[in-house]
Amino acid sequence: MNIRRRQAKDEKAIRQMEGILSGRIKIAHYEEPKKKWQANRKGGGVPDEDAEQEMAEKYVRLLRILLPGILAKLSAISDPRDERKITHSLPVLMLYGILTFLIKVPSRRAANREIGGDSTFKRLREFIPELETVPHADTLARLLKSIDPEEIEKYYAEIVKEFVHSEAFLKMNPGWYLVAIDGTQKFSRRYNWDDRALSKNKGEEGKERYCVYVLESALILESGLTIPLLTEVLVNDEIAQSNNSGDDISEEQKKQDCETKAFKRLSVRLRKLLGKGSVTVVLDGLYASGPVISRCKAYNWEYMITLKRKSLKTVWSDFDGLRKIEKENELEAQWGDRSQAYCWSNDIEYIYGNNNKKLLLNIVTCTETWTEDQPRSHKKTKQCKIEFAWISSKRIKKENVFEICTQIARKRWYIENKSFHVEKNDGYNYSHCFSLNWEAMKGYHYLMKFAHMIDALIVCCKDVVDYVACEGVKGFTKKVWNILLMQGLRCAAEIKCDDIHANSRKRIKFKALQLSAPLSTAS
Repeated sequence: MNIRRRQAKDEKAIRQMEGILSGRIKIAHYEEPKKKWQANRKGGGVPDEDAEQEMAEKYVRLLRILLPGILAKLSAISDPRDERKITHSLPVLMLYGILTFLIKVPSRRAANREIGGDSTFKRLREFIPELETVPHADTLARLLKSIDPEEIEKYYAEIVKEFVHSEAFLKMNPGWYLVAIDGTQKFSRRYNWDDRALSKNKGEEGKERYCVYVLESALILESGLTIPLLTEVLVNDEIAQSNNSGDDISEEQKKQDCETKAFKRLSVRLRKLLGKGSVTVVLDGLYASGPVISRCKAYNWEYMITLKRKSLKTVWSDFDGLRKIEKENELEAQWGDRSQAYCWSNDIEYIYGNNNKKLLLNIVTCTETWTEDQPRSHKKTKQCKIEFAWISSKRIKKENVFEICTQIARKRWYIENKSFHVEKNDGYNYSHCFSLNWEAMKGYHYLMKFAHMIDALIVCCKDVVDYVACEGVKGFTKKVWNILLMQGLRCAAEIKCDDIHANSRKRIKFKALQLSAPLSTAS
């Protein structure tokens, strides 16, 4: 087998060399983006106390741009509580919830300990004078149980819509939207605390797990800035309703919700938010199916979908056959220190469904090779190779194959690296439910998205970009809140919550943020 593989590899190398010499295969050179330089030395960071105070003051001034507009919208949510017994207004509780995630508090109990202390309260009043007392974390949890959490996301979507139509966004990302969609597990338990939770290994003693699974979407700007968009929670509504009513559950109802079903619901909402056209969605291999592609075509969305070898076998069979004939559909590219070999074929027929619906698919593959001089194991030079394949909405040509594959399709990883990874590991405690009540859990999740959006915008502001370069993104936010909560500020930079109801239509002046490229721009 090794001899056969070597012979096939040698034959391929010979064909490739003949193609290059004949001019049939051309080699293109592209510059690979690098991360911004950061000093690797002892100490570093913001140099002195005066600079730290200035950094915190600039951070608070940026909060003053964002928070009033956010709170003004959230204050429009109807408050079901008895007005005679209200100590903390709804805007104050919404602000408390957002601060919980901005300060990176890991739980409700920790919020009472870290935010509810007397010294912390005095510091918070320096820039939130309307905060007469710090709420108890359970007060916010009770409020989120009694209100519709979808209202919170509704106003989050309104703010995102304002942002994508603002001058600041159009300056950074003119003309189109790149949206990544992927699913992830939020948290799981060994017992069924809610009938709407999905089940795993049901019936296997000791292995049953019940989890909350969500489908997330993220907006990716050309600069690398990633903003969380809408969330679709996978829910077993049929099972929950049947259990509550006492009726028997049919076999159809026993089928659990899944990502492809959730994609249909999420795509409708994304269309309302971003509109038809001017949208490119990047999806993983789970969505390489006729219904998903047809939905994108119906909305006039461009798409790049990962195609695995086990998916669409008839398409792969046709593609492998066409590769032997369409020798002109090849391109060799050099991307930094990586060599890329592209092959593609357009208009491959794919038939799906009971009605034999027909689609014409454009398939492209990329074989990427590079050398690692000092891999982690054994510290020996290692030859690395990886293969990619995608379904593209655009016809593939030599002029656009590198752009749509490397600069668009591979940005799907941004939702993994700059959304899921950040929210799960950088202090937002994505995997902590904060409440086992289903509605409250969703409410906390949407408040977390507000905090993530605020942080993502602030660290890209020109006023603080130098501090972020010194401290790093995590170090910057950690140091800022340490200064605010432990040392206080020398200036009275106030965030006012009074009379917010009368100003519920307040818009955020995103232009005043003066956004720039984020700290890390490498793909």
